[in-house]
Amino acid sequence: MVDAANVSFSSRSGVISPNHSVQEHQDEATALLPSSAPHSQMIPDVYDDILRHVGFSLRIAAIIFCASVSLMSDTLGIMCISFAKDGVSQYLHLTRQEESTLAGALFAGMLIGGITWGRAADICGRRHILLISLTMCGSFMAVSALAINYWMFVIAIFVSGAGVGGSLPLTYTYVSEFSHRGVRGAVIGVVCTFWMFGTVLAAVLAWPVLPYNFSKVHHFWGSWRVYLLLCSIPPLLAAGLIAFLDESPVFLMQTGRWQQAMAVIRRLAPSTVCSDEVTNLEELLIEEASNKKVSDHNSSSCSSSLRQIYQFLKGMGQLFAPRLRKTTCLLMAIILPINFGYFGFMMWFPEYLKHQGSNTTDLEDDTSYTHPPSNDSSPSGYVYKESIFVALGCLPGNLLAIFITDKIGPKLLLCLSQLLTAGSVFLLYWFKSASQTILISCLFNAVSAPVFVTIDTFIPLLYPPEFRTTGFGLHSSLMRVAMITSSWVFSLFIDRSPTVPILLTTCLLLSSTFFSIFIPKIPSSNSNSTSSPDSTPPSSDP
Repeated sequence: MVDAANVSFSSRSGVISPNHSVQEHQDEATALLPSSAPHSQMIPDVYDDILRHVGFSLRIAAIIFCASVSLMSDTLGIMCISFAKDGVSQYLHLTRQEESTLAGALFAGMLIGGITWGRAADICGRRHILLISLTMCGSFMAVSALAINYWMFVIAIFVSGAGVGGSLPLTYTYVSEFSHRGVRGAVIGVVCTFWMFGTVLAAVLAWPVLPYNFSKVHHFWGSWRVYLLLCSIPPLLAAGLIAFLDESPVFLMQTGRWQQAMAVIRRLAPSTVCSDEVTNLEELLIEEASNKKVSDHNSSSCSSSLRQIYQFLKGMGQLFAPRLRKTTCLLMAIILPINFGYFGFMMWFPEYLKHQGSNTTDLEDDTSYTHPPSNDSSPSGYVYKESIFVALGCLPGNLLAIFITDKIGPKLLLCLSQLLTAGSVFLLYWFKSASQTILISCLFNAVSAPVFVTIDTFIPLLYPPEFRTTGFGLHSSLMRVAMITSSWVFSLFIDRSPTVPILLTTCLLLSSTFFSIFIPKIPSSNSNSTSSPDSTPPSSDP
């Protein structure tokens, strides 16, 4: 990896290596603080040493746990709508077009939330905005459970989706800035595993709740209302937990608030642990502040509405300025094909088999496949079991990513996982029965899970701190665009030959693999080599 705090520098032992030029270190150091003084090049390395000495302390473990609960809450915010949709439709007497609008409102909210809250976090702080987005997600999910008409439900889902879209990029960025480079891939892998647990929890809650007739207690309380209320608890719980955590020291140092940063670091590293490194870091920050007076602009940006709007628009534009244009375009070329192919295939494949099953007698003899009843307002038990098994299919891939990302490097793991995912698509030709949907979906999820772990590891590495959550939020929003578009495109092939979807998915994954070659090299935890994935990654050094 690059640096402990993910501050876009190569991480070494806290001193300038004689094997690398001073100019290289100075270039790498410019992303941490507003000043480019020589002392700033040592700050990320000393911070890395502090985190390495601290290890998995109680505070670090609490941060990882809270980030994991936050991600699990985001999954619930997405999955609960798909499970509760039938009950909502029956109660509110929705047309088919209005039903499709529900998912559109959720993803539209996620798209806007990713861009808005991502940029806000680079201005006002990771923890502060993450707290707001989680509270928004949980609160408006509860409001949706109390909706009395269609538009009230759509607006509540939209605002809840905006909270989900904001907390997704912030969660990964926040936890990565408390992880040193030797374990960052493993930490992101652990957090990503809770996306799977969120899907399982959504299905486990839905299985007993949605079929139950709560209207016997009161006619207002349909089962879908109780279910959405239960799903609103984890986001609010995550927000309550994060309220007790500290702001990211990387953000505080980048905005010139070194006193607050040192207070956080001292709570992470008590006097009995690496006291010399903590003292050294404080001296470097004081020297940095004395060399160049830090502007109070960033620390007061939240108090001025006009200044905040200016910073927001300026930050979004900077992602496509010459300094960051290569990084942004490269990540778009990698992320968009992956999400388009993955989500399109995962939507198309089960529907394709069900459609084929309705037209062939082969599936009629397959007693292991149970079609959901058409006269029930809640999905059948098969749907919940399928969701649980398909979600658990990610577990082997997540575990693999946890243990080897920091050993072989995220770049190599990303390319290998993409190739395996592309190859696994061709197994469709050997799976002709609808009862095998779970098996191939689990396999596809297992080999593709490391792709998303490594991407979530890469994005914070390739952007400087002042644009980190802005960039992550942009790419998170583009993922929603890819998901919505792929659902429509792949739906055109449900009643046709599987050759086109298979080739389309394979080509998309292979194109993403090709562009992944040009990601700036990031050394693994066992590597002594350096790279310079600063604000402008090299375009010809794979």
